[in-house]
Amino acid sequence: MKADVMVWVQRIVGAVFVIGVLALVGAIVTQVGQAEGIPPLPVFLGLLGIVLLILLSGCCLALVSVAISARRGAEALRRIVGQGGVSPLAAPARVFTPSPLREVAAEPQPQPEPAPARPSRPAGRTLVAER
Repeated sequence: MKADVMVWVQRIVGAVFVIGVLALVGAIVTQVGQAEGIPPLPVFLGLLGIVLLILLSGCCLALVSVAISARRGAEALRRIVGQGGVSPLAAPARVFTPSPLREVAAEPQPQPEPAPARPSRPAGRTLVAER
């Protein structure tokens, strides 16, 4: 399978994320191990760093994934056009005409056909249900 540049960027971002999380966890463990009690600031900063790393890598991986999907879609459209299918790049039909509004209002409007007459009801009462 051919791996392109975007896939490699995605892998590198994943590797940097894993290395960063391992480094932050190692720094927290080292700080806690050297202290006599549990130091709250290094633990808090380490957890904050992990959260920021997760958010940044998630954003980067999402952008790379969208770019890969868009490029694959563009390649599929090019393939369809190359096979002689309907051109997706053709100009759509004009919906609006450049005629002025006065001319359109002056044109006689076609009268809609009248609705068909309802059939007459039978004259007698009919029993629908019994109690």
